Amino acid sequence: MALLLPALVLSASLRLLAGSAAPVAAPPAPAVLSGHLDHAPAGDSVRVSYGRKQAKAPLSPSGDFKLVVPDLKAGTPAELSYARQRTRVYLSPGDQLHLTLDFPRFDETLRYTGRGADVNNYLAQSLWKFEYGPPSGVPRPKVEPTTTPAQIRQMADAYRAERKGFLATYAKAHPLPADFQRNAILTLDLQWATSLLDYPAYYRYANKQPPVLPAAYYDFMAQLPLKKLDQYLKVDRGIEANSALLHFLTVYSGRLLPAGTLSTDPAEAPRIYAQATADFGTTATRDRAMYQLFSWKLDDNLEGVLAAYPTFRTQNRDSTFARDLRQMLSKRLLIRPGLPAPAFTLVNNEGKQVSLSDFKGKVVYLDFWGTWCGPCMKEMPASLALRKRFEGQDVVFVYIAVGDKEDKWQQVLAAEKLTGVGSAHLRVPNSESTRGLTGITSDYQVNKYPTYWLIGRDGRIVTSNAPRPSDPDAVGAALTAALAR
Repeated sequence: MALLLPALVLSASLRLLAGSAAPVAAPPAPAVLSGHLDHAPAGDSVRVSYGRKQAKAPLSPSGDFKLVVPDLKAGTPAELSYARQRTRVYLSPGDQLHLTLDFPRFDETLRYTGRGADVNNYLAQSLWKFEYGPPSGVPRPKVEPTTTPAQIRQMADAYRAERKGFLATYAKAHPLPADFQRNAILTLDLQWATSLLDYPAYYRYANKQPPVLPAAYYDFMAQLPLKKLDQYLKVDRGIEANSALLHFLTVYSGRLLPAGTLSTDPAEAPRIYAQATADFGTTATRDRAMYQLFSWKLDDNLEGVLAAYPTFRTQNRDSTFARDLRQMLSKRLLIRPGLPAPAFTLVNNEGKQVSLSDFKGKVVYLDFWGTWCGPCMKEMPASLALRKRFEGQDVVFVYIAVGDKEDKWQQVLAAEKLTGVGSAHLRVPNSESTRGLTGITSDYQVNKYPTYWLIGRDGRIVTSNAPRPSDPDAVGAALTAALAR
């Protein structure tokens, strides 16, 4: 729009000079969101995130707030958050929306009134019924090691039908915007397909062998508008459909790599590109899917990515993906096993500087984590047991917290009793956590949490994909082998 403005101004000026000036359209009315939060903790702001933008307002001592979203052009999915609680909302120009809730029962008590209430009450009720509330109706698909392909398909179909039925029933009683309904249906379809795509990988992990899939297993893909998904990759299309699509594209790798591994065979990359092109066409969605596949496989399948990289360079049409994968690949080549681990100096929980070189002569078990990361916290009891098991030996457990404010980090360290003999607790400064392609998380190419590394006595990398503490046999064997070197 900034590039068009001079031309528009010139055009308007010429019409004015000709005596036929056209009226200037009024800007869309802002959306206003107000509310009352009972029993909410003090000290935070209410935030609404939409696209790359954010509006926020303080919460008064009595629990009230009012914020204005001024620049919406159409109905826009967004996210409302306060004090680590969040929910999805849908805002349109001119909305005058008011919400109430009891903070300890956030999702259960969330209600809306005013213009825009119908669509947002659907979101609140759907989230409570299907995601956060007590089980009711058809359950979410739950895969067990013995689940068969026919069973997962039956469960996924039934759950999708239940959710679509709820949407249809609600829409009959309450008018919902057509664009919102289309996005909601697409999100349900993507979530349905994601559960089906994820099944083979889960089965392979649980049973240590791939499942026997019927020849028509992936026929469900034909029910999705795969060649028309590019618009949902745009940030301004909203959080829900965008995140559902990105999750779908992540698990889509199982369709391309049934064994879970990217082969070093030069014919492998052209084969998977042919399959992805058949599914998505030559679209931005295909390019995103392949970028996600290769960047994800850098952690544990570097040789396969190197073999596929020439094909990626030929087929990829997105310059940002090309740049990012090139940079990640270059950094990954610097952290192969046997090479020196990247140096770092961070401040520990006692305010002292600690460097990797301080641990030379000891085996280092490096844990990248965060207090906000559920899987990270779930590993901590096993990590404490692992430390006890190797206490008195030349092993140091170094925990590096990423994305945490210091006060929250310190609180969790104390509450969970994570400090102790044989451990070091460090934190990446918030400014460094947001730098993107620079800093320690870039040097170590940390793309998921938790991530575990093993560094030898000589400061050289043993592995960038060490076993988790919750796998005691594997991690114990890895540490014992590293001590014996």
